[in-house]
Amino acid sequence: MKKNFLFSSWLFSLANSFSAPLLGLYIYIYSNILYTINFLLISSIFILVGYIIVGHLSSIWKQSIIYYRIGIFLFILFYLVIFVLNKDTPKYIDIVGSLYGLAQGFYWSGWDIIFYRTPKKLNFFNKSTYLGFITSLLSPGVYGSILSIFHNSGYGILFVLTAVLLLFAQLFVEDVKIDSVKLNIRNSLLVINDNKTYRSTMISLALVSGVNYILGSLNVILLYTISKSYFNFTVLNYILTSLSVFSVYLLRDRLIDRIRPYKLVLISSLTLVLSGIFVLLGLPLVYLVIYNVTSPLIYPIIDVINWNNMDRRFLMDYLVNRQVLLNTGRILSSVSEVFIAIFSPSQEVVSILPLVFIASVIFARSESQKQTVLEG
Repeated sequence: MKKNFLFSSWLFSLANSFSAPLLGLYIYIYSNILYTINFLLISSIFILVGYIIVGHLSSIWKQSIIYYRIGIFLFILFYLVIFVLNKDTPKYIDIVGSLYGLAQGFYWSGWDIIFYRTPKKLNFFNKSTYLGFITSLLSPGVYGSILSIFHNSGYGILFVLTAVLLLFAQLFVEDVKIDSVKLNIRNSLLVINDNKTYRSTMISLALVSGVNYILGSLNVILLYTISKSYFNFTVLNYILTSLSVFSVYLLRDRLIDRIRPYKLVLISSLTLVLSGIFVLLGLPLVYLVIYNVTSPLIYPIIDVINWNNMDRRFLMDYLVNRQVLLNTGRILSSVSEVFIAIFSPSQEVVSILPLVFIASVIFARSESQKQTVLEG
C-alpha cells in the first residue's frame, strides 16, 4: 500500500473522537431519549444504503479512494449542518440521521476494502488500540475542557474542530483498486448460506454490533446523568477509557494465546450481562467499569475471525453481506429500543445486554465445533 493505512485510520478516528461519542448526548440534551434512538435507527438504515450504493458503483469506479473521500466529505457536511442547526437539530433528525448514515456507509466501504487486504488483522487491531491510547488521552480532555468552559455552546466548537481535522485525514487516504465483478444483491445475500463458518461468526457479530451501536450512546447518557457536571464527566471518561486500554494491553494480548478465543468471548459476555444487575441496584458506574473492561474482549475477537472466514474471490459480495447483517443488527436493536423508550436510559441498557451472551454462545458453538474437526 502506498501510504500508511494505520495512521490514516487513526487520524480519522481522532477527528471523530472529539464529536461522535457525544452525538447521542447532544440530541438527548435538546430533546429526549426517543430522538436519540430515532437518530441511531435512521443512521443505521442509511449506513446500509450507502454500502449498497457503493456496491453498485464499484463495477464502474474501481478505486477505493473515491468512496473514502466521498465519505469524509459527507462527514464534514454532517458536522457543519448540525453546527448550523444547533439546538434545532432534533427537529431535523431525519435529515441529519440519513446524512450521518450515508457518510459512514461510503467511508467504511473504502476502509473495508483496504482492511480486507491487511495481513495479521488482530495485530492491526492491537496497534490501532495503541494509537487509540493517544486518542483516549486527548479526546476526553479536549471535549471535556471545551464543554466545561463553554457548556452546551461547546458542542458547536467541537463539531467545527472535527470538520477541520477531517479535511487533513484525506491526505493519508489509501488507494486500492476493487477487482470485483458487478454487484449482485442476491448473491451478496446468499453467500451466508454457502459458507457455514462465516455464517455463524457473522450472525454473532451482527448481534454484538447492534448492542454496541445502542450502548455507544446510552452509556454516554448514563455517564452524563451520574456525573452531574462536565468536569466530573471528563474525569470519569478518562478512568473508563484507561480501563479499556488496560483490557487490551494486559488482558486481550496476554490471554488470547492462553485461552481459546471463543472461551474468552463467552466468559467476557457472561460477565457483561451479569453487570446489568448493578444498574438495577442503582450502581451504574460499576456496570460502566465492567463494560469497558469486557467489551474489547468480545467484538474485536469475533470480528477478526469473521474476516478470516470470508472468501476473497467474492470480496464485494461479502462486504455487502457483512453490512446487511451488521446493520440489520443495528436496526433491530434500534427498533426494539424505540418501543421501550418510555423507560429510563439505565433500564434500556439492561434490556439489551442479554443479546451479547446469545451472540457469544453462537460464536462459541461454531468455533468449538471447528476446533474439534481440526483436532480430529
